[in-house]
Amino acid sequence: MTWRVIFKEILENLLSLRFVLSLVLVICLFAASSFVFVGKFAEQSADYWAETNTNLSGLRKECSEALYKAAFYTQTIWRKPNQLTFCAEGFEKSLPNCFRSNAFTSDLPQVKGRGNFALPYFSDIDWVFIVSAVLSFVALVLSYDSISGEREAGTLRLMLSNTIPRYKVLLGKYAGTMLTLALPLIVGLLVSLIIVIPSEHVAIDASAWLRIIVIALLSFLYLSIFVFLGMFVSSRTAHSANCMVLLLVVWVVLVILLPGSGRIFAEIFSESPTQVDLIRRLDEVGDQIAKNSDRFGKNARSMSTRLNDPINNPPARARYKMAQANAKNQVRDDHHNQLLAQAQAGRNPTFVSPVAVYTRASEIIAGTGIIRCADIYQQVRDYREVLKEHIRTKDLEDPESLHLVNPDPSAARSWKTISHKPVDFATVPKFQERDLALGQSLKLAIWDIGLLVLFNLVFFAAAYVSFLKYDVR
Repeated sequence: MTWRVIFKEILENLLSLRFVLSLVLVICLFAASSFVFVGKFAEQSADYWAETNTNLSGLRKECSEALYKAAFYTQTIWRKPNQLTFCAEGFEKSLPNCFRSNAFTSDLPQVKGRGNFALPYFSDIDWVFIVSAVLSFVALVLSYDSISGEREAGTLRLMLSNTIPRYKVLLGKYAGTMLTLALPLIVGLLVSLIIVIPSEHVAIDASAWLRIIVIALLSFLYLSIFVFLGMFVSSRTAHSANCMVLLLVVWVVLVILLPGSGRIFAEIFSESPTQVDLIRRLDEVGDQIAKNSDRFGKNARSMSTRLNDPINNPPARARYKMAQANAKNQVRDDHHNQLLAQAQAGRNPTFVSPVAVYTRASEIIAGTGIIRCADIYQQVRDYREVLKEHIRTKDLEDPESLHLVNPDPSAARSWKTISHKPVDFATVPKFQERDLALGQSLKLAIWDIGLLVLFNLVFFAAAYVSFLKYDVR
């Protein structure tokens, strides 16, 4: 009997106008988003390799002249375009994609590149958007009359007059709706992949395929929430028209209002750090260290171009300059952490919405969004330390150097605190962006996945209890 319920639900949905229109809309959206992604990704890849080659050419030139010049060469490191942004874009166009660093200091991330400055105000149409906004509404459209509609037609009373338990009817309707909903989702995903895969700029490897499969499974888990929600509200109303109105209000709150209120929560519950605050704090720590420069040694702030000048104290000045650089690096890191904390403060309250949870989990799996951007900034800082250690190692090979590797270009140039001999470019560490392994991504997203499961269990329990008490007369 359960299979008859499932078959009945699928047949009724497939023959309905709402399903046909939903299928056409979803396929068109998946196709359009994929075509836009292919063109945009080609431009981003061209920009990335051009800027990366320019940066490496500059580093090669400095290495051929002197080690100290390589140490002070400010590299411009660009974030590599993510080929899975067609799955979960994660507002990549508005997040930093450029990092500047040498062996001693790293600037805060910056947003650079081609494009219209006004476009970041418009959301990209990716898999997550189509599933979270469009298909979630389709799920409600397919399930809003699953109980109340059967009651109005008189078929629910006839169905329950048999020996079939109510829970089997509920599960049959759920399975039938999910199988129907799976058709536009799977077809849309396939259409998207058919468009993306032939692109010469996209190379989806085994790891990327696994991530795509995980995002697809998350999409089914997310849509299941709205199917249970539709069945729950349908079992609480006597008329399907009233059910659709209530579900429309709930959908607007869960899909539009709550996810969009993150900025309001962030501004209320967290103070926004500004560029003025950063500059002021950098000046303060610089002045503070300068006032206490005696603790680094006599004449730590003095410098004459003549190394043998009595006012010069190279070791003390090296310690002083290194302390200044470390303090300012810490101020920049604190400012960056405050920005992340404010963003997190805005996102935390929105987790009562399945949309926010699903979006965050998909971004983590795809390797996009704020968390990934922060991870790359940490990679740049780690690279800075690796480069500095390499400079120190190579400097020890030069007997003419004072071996005082520190962020003072004037002393390095006049006193030879760092070697003036060239260094082999091939031996110098180059920045290599590392992606998180799928296991690490799943570990980061485990709480979000757990919340999606919890939402399913809560709405299933609510729908089951309501249907048990539902008057079919």
